[in-house]
Amino acid sequence: MTPPQTPETTVEADIAKNRRSVAPKTIRGRIVAGVLLVIPLGVTAWLLSLLYGSALWVGTHLVNLVSRFVIWAFKLDLPPPAFNPTDVTWYESLIAVVLTLVMLYLLGWLGTNAVGRRMIDLVEHIVERLPFVDTVYPSVKRMVQALSGSGKDGDQGQRVVLIDFPSDNMKALALMTNTIEDASSGQKYATVFVPTTPNPTSGYMELVPIERVTPTDMSVQMGLSTIISGGAAAPPSIHFLERGSLGKPRESQEPAKK
Repeated sequence: MTPPQTPETTVEADIAKNRRSVAPKTIRGRIVAGVLLVIPLGVTAWLLSLLYGSALWVGTHLVNLVSRFVIWAFKLDLPPPAFNPTDVTWYESLIAVVLTLVMLYLLGWLGTNAVGRRMIDLVEHIVERLPFVDTVYPSVKRMVQALSGSGKDGDQGQRVVLIDFPSDNMKALALMTNTIEDASSGQKYATVFVPTTPNPTSGYMELVPIERVTPTDMSVQMGLSTIISGGAAAPPSIHFLERGSLGKPRESQEPAKK
């Protein structure tokens, strides 16, 4: 006698059957499955090659600059180097990339101590007084801070929220970047950026009444990962806080009632 099947074993069998049934069996289906496997690898390789090319371009110019400085400082009788990013050996490209990483590390180190922060603030103050640059640089800086979550701390900082978009019965993940107030009525609005999928650098800027913004406990990195993946990388559960809790102390923010 075969043992009676329980509901659990029946469900598991159905799931296994469905998994086998969706496996590609035709030539066309297997080619499509191969393409779907190659696309993420191709995009990743393209991004890595783009980063490598940028680091190589910056690094070769740094090598030229540092070499000229060493020759001038020590009065060496050597011809000035002329590294070309399109015509370098493997060890020259390695030196250029490493030098770029060292430069980025030093800039990051300067930005995290008091003296370096003052120097960077002075440079930014000079840059922001240049015509046209005074409009572009602050805007790009705030956008990068919003996408990285490295802006202001606390409730006024960048955070992932939900808004009613594009209609009242639909929700969209957005990055809250700032708050502004209507000088006439005192109404507070949240400025939110709604990124598009799969390119989060484009999207919509919305002004939303702050009481209609639903805060979440998602990090900016997790929110961007969810948006880029079209929701496939979304966490299994998200903590939604009460609407209108923005601007209140975090201790008073409670999860939204189901």
